[in-house]
Amino acid sequence: MDQNLSALMHNLSISENRLETLIFEIKTVVASSHSSHFKNIIKAADLESLFLCLDTSEREEIEAICFILTSLLPIVDPVDVAVQLSSSIQKGLTHPNSDVQLLTLKELQRIVGTTDGASALADSPETSRFAIFLVGHQDESLSLAAVKFLSDLGKTSPNAARIILKPGFQPHYRDLKTVMQKSDIVRFRVYEIVCNIQSESNEMLELCIESGLIKQLIEELDGNDVLSKVTCCAMLSEMSSSKHSLDYITQSGVVSKMVEMVKDSDSDPFSDLYVPGLIRFFGNISLNNGPLCLMELYPTFLYVLFSFIECNELPKKQVAIETLGVIGETLEGKQLLSDQGENFTCALKEVFQVLRYGKQDLRLIAVQCVTSLLDHKKIHEDSLELAYAITFPWFQLISNNPIDSIISLCKQPFPDIRCSGYALLNTVAESRWGVEVMVEVATLVEFLLDRATESERMCKDAKFAVVKTLSKADNVASVFGNQNYLRFRQFVNEGPYYVGTQLSVAIDEA
Repeated sequence: MDQNLSALMHNLSISENRLETLIFEIKTVVASSHSSHFKNIIKAADLESLFLCLDTSEREEIEAICFILTSLLPIVDPVDVAVQLSSSIQKGLTHPNSDVQLLTLKELQRIVGTTDGASALADSPETSRFAIFLVGHQDESLSLAAVKFLSDLGKTSPNAARIILKPGFQPHYRDLKTVMQKSDIVRFRVYEIVCNIQSESNEMLELCIESGLIKQLIEELDGNDVLSKVTCCAMLSEMSSSKHSLDYITQSGVVSKMVEMVKDSDSDPFSDLYVPGLIRFFGNISLNNGPLCLMELYPTFLYVLFSFIECNELPKKQVAIETLGVIGETLEGKQLLSDQGENFTCALKEVFQVLRYGKQDLRLIAVQCVTSLLDHKKIHEDSLELAYAITFPWFQLISNNPIDSIISLCKQPFPDIRCSGYALLNTVAESRWGVEVMVEVATLVEFLLDRATESERMCKDAKFAVVKTLSKADNVASVFGNQNYLRFRQFVNEGPYYVGTQLSVAIDEA
């Protein structure tokens, strides 16, 4: 079969007739075996004739060639493809058939995944230039594939980033500016490329600043188009994830501008659309730089967050509860929230109300928030006692019977709610005070050990995690008793999907 494919490929490269027949014969051979079978016989140069055969309007031929290339390209060295098939790749990007263009972009994505491949592509600037034109393509799958390729190329190769973004260095920058004028959607796709590249390093950020495109993105906040504001907030939120980017954003006045937008949101009837992006922006600052950094930039943020939690506007309430969980994951965040006194207590009680009685989507977010607030995984062992002293009073506020309330979550008809309930119960079990409060619920042990209550695999896993945590707790035997401790151990040893055998007796009826 190997020799058959080699012969067919050779014939295709030298023949002027029977091309259609040869293509379909090659497709039959390739389809009859796994592509790895041909790894040692197919080289990059062998595929050039296939790319040349794409110069046809016959759809069936194009589909057959795409099938062959999709199968064989992944077994060829990506650097060889970049170097030896450079011209073919460029023709693939400009081919009138979108399937060919998408196949070519996917191959470029594979090439850029290697440092040498990215360098080879940087040495062939026309390739990235043709990809820039596809950013403005009306086919979304093509456009997004082009965005990803150019982003990864710029992040991997500083030289490629300069080619794409440096004004006056190559025609690419002018092409980007031209493509941006096609529509709002395309303009933001170009911003996405810039944001992705700048995230790589301070050097890349400086290059993106020099391009003027980051400044242009920030100016979108001042526009009247609400959807542009929404997308801009989301992108700036992602940018704030890296320290070098956050420093620039802060110095550029973006944080101050976003603070003012939050303050003015009450008077803007469309604020529900972009305020969640603003809150996530500040939540990202807390996540990546710590809650105290957030408070330095926006001292009244928690007051705003608490007010959103207690409001009746669903988009604001949802993102505020999410962000509360982000802030409260660390000891620094827990201490900061605890210091807010009654203001935080009122907001926390509202989260607990949603946890117990809210609609499904919001309820799930509330459970995840509480899980983060009570979690101690990110806290150093030396500070655990301090954290326990903060979180236990919060736990007690869930309801008059907190464990019962959590178990009720684990009995809901929705698997995602049940899994989140088990995750919360597991977090409680991991706390020093957790085992002691769990034993107070008489029905807990039987509920956890009853395998018949769960049919969903992910819920079985979630319940198993709770029992496993309990079985490993230092004080489980003394608190739950030796008999229950051994039952926990047996449950864990049997695994999450164990099904007990039952003896059956056949009764003959006369």
